[in-house]
Amino acid sequence: MSDGSTPQPLPALAPGGAANPAPAPRALLAPAQRDDPQADTAQTDTAPAEPAQVDTAPAEPAQGDTWSDPSLLPPPSAPPERARSSALPIVAIVLSSLALAVSGLVLVLVLVLGGLAYIYGGAPYVMSDPVGGYSSMYTPGRVTDASGAVVTDVGTYDRPAVLGEHTLSWPTVSGGIVEVTVTDVEWEADAAVATDPSNPPAGPDMGYVLATIDVAYTGPGGLVPAEDLYICLESVSWGTCSDGIDVTTAAPLRDIGALTDGDRATAIVALELAEGERGSALFSVETIDGEPLYLTER
Repeated sequence: MSDGSTPQPLPALAPGGAANPAPAPRALLAPAQRDDPQADTAQTDTAPAEPAQVDTAPAEPAQGDTWSDPSLLPPPSAPPERARSSALPIVAIVLSSLALAVSGLVLVLVLVLGGLAYIYGGAPYVMSDPVGGYSSMYTPGRVTDASGAVVTDVGTYDRPAVLGEHTLSWPTVSGGIVEVTVTDVEWEADAAVATDPSNPPAGPDMGYVLATIDVAYTGPGGLVPAEDLYICLESVSWGTCSDGIDVTTAAPLRDIGALTDGDRATAIVALELAEGERGSALFSVETIDGEPLYLTER
């Protein structure tokens, strides 16, 4: 029967009575894959070339064993140069020490030889027991009479030497001998001191005493009387020394300079004495390192 539509061909029957499948439309079929290399080449050439990918990542250093390969180790650093020490400071110290030692030895030899020359070439100085028993503290002194003979039983506080009659002497550290003689004493000296208006009056119940001393020096070295001698006056209730009274006399002790071998000088020393104590007054004389020796009126 016909419904007016275009008749469709019947499918062909395969052998055995089976119907063959209908062929697929051309548009739906995929293009056949060819094995022709020329075709592949042509296809490749016509395709647009893609830009080559460049590896811009930095190359990592090769990891190697730097401990086993000596060529990879850094060059050894040079040892630090030692500071050069100069021997000049040491030599200078040694030479200066030797110079000080030699100069000290020379000084000692000069003092010793000078003392020996004086002792054996001039009047001997008897270094016996000290007069006042000060052997452990002071240089012993001695007392001589007008003839120069040594007097051994006077010069102490209990047995003083006699003013104007005995001379007191001591050896010095430089090897010389200093001799002191109190030649005169003015017991009532207020008027004599007052002749210089710059001098102050004596203290209450006190009076001035002026003592004239003769100082002589022999031997090596020297002595400054104002610095190396101490002249004092002691009584029952008072005691004064020449360096503690600011009084100018007609011949001050400070005006005597340094005495050396053979020098002799005279000075007048002002001292104070309590009123009514002349009977107990004792003069004492000593050097800077010598024992004190005492004098009184006969």
